[in-house]
Amino acid sequence: MSLLKKAIVPSPTLAEWPVRIWEPEDFPRSFVDEALEWMQGSFKKYDFVYAPLRYLVKGSFAYLFGYGYDEILFLKETAQGVSKEVIQREQVIKVQTNRELSNAEFIITYQERGNEKTLSLPYVASVYYLFDPFLNWILGQRKDFSPMSKEMDFPRPQALYQESLAAYNYSLGAYRLGSGFEDYSYTAKPRHIKWMPWKKELEEWLEVPMERGIFRLHLWQYQLECTYLLSKKEENV
Repeated sequence: MSLLKKAIVPSPTLAEWPVRIWEPEDFPRSFVDEALEWMQGSFKKYDFVYAPLRYLVKGSFAYLFGYGYDEILFLKETAQGVSKEVIQREQVIKVQTNRELSNAEFIITYQERGNEKTLSLPYVASVYYLFDPFLNWILGQRKDFSPMSKEMDFPRPQALYQESLAAYNYSLGAYRLGSGFEDYSYTAKPRHIKWMPWKKELEEWLEVPMERGIFRLHLWQYQLECTYLLSKKEENV
């Protein structure tokens, strides 16, 4: 079950925040052998992030991922030891980023031998700057890509701004899949809040077709879900 679907998730301490691995000596002991074998001595050409176990979160686990050369390494601590998955960037067909308050999750869907599989990377939302470059890279952009750089040349429709300021703001993510957009589908409906049945809040959905796929946005209270459906791949970046 997704971390975001649990009713209560304790606030993370700084010791539970994911961190960038800057040197091979920084690899956690449980992951070092697999990581060194995978990168074959080319550490500087990969990016690595380590996410520690969150002790007060049921189902939490420690993991490490690395990416570069069109390949992704995912190592996860389990009761049986360390599991390992290696996938090619071209196998990825969908990426979803979920966020609710301080908790976030990065979900990768990929194809393997005709089947769809997923990788779940839960993390503390405050360290989005470690995961945004990974998202950009997977979607064929430069790791330091900023959606606002595209928006300056290809402005978003003002009609969307009039319909929903929140959807308009978060629609910037669509630029990861193309230069700009004019067509979009926006829907919204009021929903009662369980603990305040007399009050309603707006639940919103946005879908934007782009050159390299479809961007979808779902907003509800403190939840933000962005989905990137890939239709084709870019050249290696």
